[in-house]
Amino acid sequence: TGLWRPLGQRALAAPVKAVQQHLEVLLRSASTPVKLAAIRVATKLGIRESAEAAFGLVADHEQPASVRAEALQALWVFQSTRLAEAVQIAAGESDEALRKQAMKIEAQLKPSDAVARLRVVLETGSTGEKQNAFHTLGDVPAAAADEILCHWLEKLMAKQVPTELQLDLLDAAGRRPSREVKDKLAAFDRQRPAEDDLRAYRECLQGGNAEEGRKIFLERAEVSCVRCHKAGGDGGEVGPDLTGIGARQPREYLLESIVHPNKQIAAGFENLLVTMKDGTVYAGLLKGEDDAQIELNSPEDGLLKLRKADIKSRDRGLSAMPEELRQVLDKQDLRNLIEFLSSLK
Repeated sequence: TGLWRPLGQRALAAPVKAVQQHLEVLLRSASTPVKLAAIRVATKLGIRESAEAAFGLVADHEQPASVRAEALQALWVFQSTRLAEAVQIAAGESDEALRKQAMKIEAQLKPSDAVARLRVVLETGSTGEKQNAFHTLGDVPAAAADEILCHWLEKLMAKQVPTELQLDLLDAAGRRPSREVKDKLAAFDRQRPAEDDLRAYRECLQGGNAEEGRKIFLERAEVSCVRCHKAGGDGGEVGPDLTGIGARQPREYLLESIVHPNKQIAAGFENLLVTMKDGTVYAGLLKGEDDAQIELNSPEDGLLKLRKADIKSRDRGLSAMPEELRQVLDKQDLRNLIEFLSSLK
């Protein structure tokens, strides 16, 4: 009918009982997605009796890292008495994602201990661990976190911070209330070259997650990348085919195309407004041109071949790529999308 009929508030007793009856079996499933879903639903429903089983999953080295990380998060939500023990186990594991999850939780449990560990991670950890360390520092309730971030902001102004860490540092610093941190952030912003159109976005060039970028490209309805662009055969034809774009164009070009789409428009995708000498006006994509005519793909009239001798004027229109994308996507999204596009080789 197209009418929205919201459901009233329903008691949790029935779904809690249903999940409890099968939870043990679900957590023993050989399927990782099933186990993940079971942990998440038990956490959402507040089934605290599952905490012991969650601890068992964290302690079981044979379990997939994703399951162990989800179980650790459940212990944090439940504030389990075995949380500290589970964090210690996870912090010593070889899997980076599990260690990162442990680091986030430890920062809330023991801020002073966590800050000392984060300081070391920023010097010796992998890129992913360093990014996570900055993210964690942004929320740690300890003055020592401000000291670390100020030190790294000074390094940033001295051009001593790798590009793949800059966004994480700036994001973390931006969440701190410290006046000293805010002053250093402002000093860095003043240092950005005024003539550089990408000055506010250069920290998005490196360090993204290609898989997260792929999800944005294919799944994020508010940007609808796949509606206009192909990538590996899937997608629309309104915009350029991006298959292999990472081998053809540098990251700066990809970033500029997203945040300033009208600065450079790919050949064959320029929008033109053509006025003929008889007063007829056509608008569409320029698909081809030679000395005698232009080919225009018009949404209203299809593919047109217009004699140049009959044209009174031609004006360039705006790119079909919306300027608003930089307002819809945050900088983490932009970085992930750039990483995905640059991987298309």
